[in-house]
Amino acid sequence: MKPSEELMLLLELNGFDITKFKLKKQLEYEQNGNLELYKHKKYADLVLAHYDFKPNEDYAHRNPLTYRTSWGESVSSLDQYIVNHPDFENEMTLKEFLQLDEFNDINRESILYDVLDKWVEEYREASITQMENLRTMIKLLPRKRKKYKKPSKILFLFSVIFALVAIMLYKSPESLTPSFFSFLGTYIDGYVQLLFDVPWYSLFGLFVIFLLLLYAVLNNFVSRYIRDVRSEKNKHAERTFDKWEQDMKDQRLKQAGILEDYVDAVVKKPDNSELDVKLLVSPEVLMQKFKDYVMMIERRYDRMTKYYKRFMLYLRLLYVFSVFMLLVFYGVGFALQQGWIGNV
Repeated sequence: MKPSEELMLLLELNGFDITKFKLKKQLEYEQNGNLELYKHKKYADLVLAHYDFKPNEDYAHRNPLTYRTSWGESVSSLDQYIVNHPDFENEMTLKEFLQLDEFNDINRESILYDVLDKWVEEYREASITQMENLRTMIKLLPRKRKKYKKPSKILFLFSVIFALVAIMLYKSPESLTPSFFSFLGTYIDGYVQLLFDVPWYSLFGLFVIFLLLLYAVLNNFVSRYIRDVRSEKNKHAERTFDKWEQDMKDQRLKQAGILEDYVDAVVKKPDNSELDVKLLVSPEVLMQKFKDYVMMIERRYDRMTKYYKRFMLYLRLLYVFSVFMLLVFYGVGFALQQGWIGNV
């Protein structure tokens, strides 16, 4: 058994989602610019392709359409890249090829199209595979599971109501005395008087309000976080990826147009063969933006699954503590009004 296959088997036996893991590793491996990765569907072959890849700084031998600014200034123009073709024996830079006298304009144009078409086709296949992988990852990563339920909406509502009632004691106590419960007015007036006469009791009330509002804010934050992570696999996400794929096609067409104009220009003026390679990388920049988005969703999902139990426990404890403090607040106030305990 190959080491890569043994690793895959161990992951499966330990409950890992191999498909998710494979795509996640592929996204990580792509950072080194290894285009061979796109040709492998099996996880074992992917691992081997990654570890067999020997990174080097000979960027002139790479596909210029995958150019990254991290490559430095060793290659900045399209004519600096190495080309080879059946019509000539040795590989050479594109600039050296254009300066050969043994080809007429028609042959030079034909060879040039062969070279550029090879780069374009290689990048097209790679980008299509990348988009397919990204679409698959966005479906796999934020799985909607019953295990990860959103916090209770009822508890959120209660915490807001409790906080509003306490706030109204400070701001508008008369609104808490409905005509059909007029007997409550005496107690409410007593609480209001305590808020003015007993500073520590007033501060205690503010602390209780803070706890209740803190719970409401955290409850809403966690609910929105879980909802946002889940929503990435719904129909909206499908429409988003459909638009992304069309955007990639548009950028590749724009890229192809620049290359066609380049061929027309250098066939007429072979000595003027420079073309800033940064003009050709708009599809790669867009692809990296998509990758960053998917990896961000993955990180958010991983955080959700990793800290869900702990955070939900803390959230429940905060709610219980907030309600308990609220009861203590009203209980102490009632005791102060009855004279069971003295003002400090």
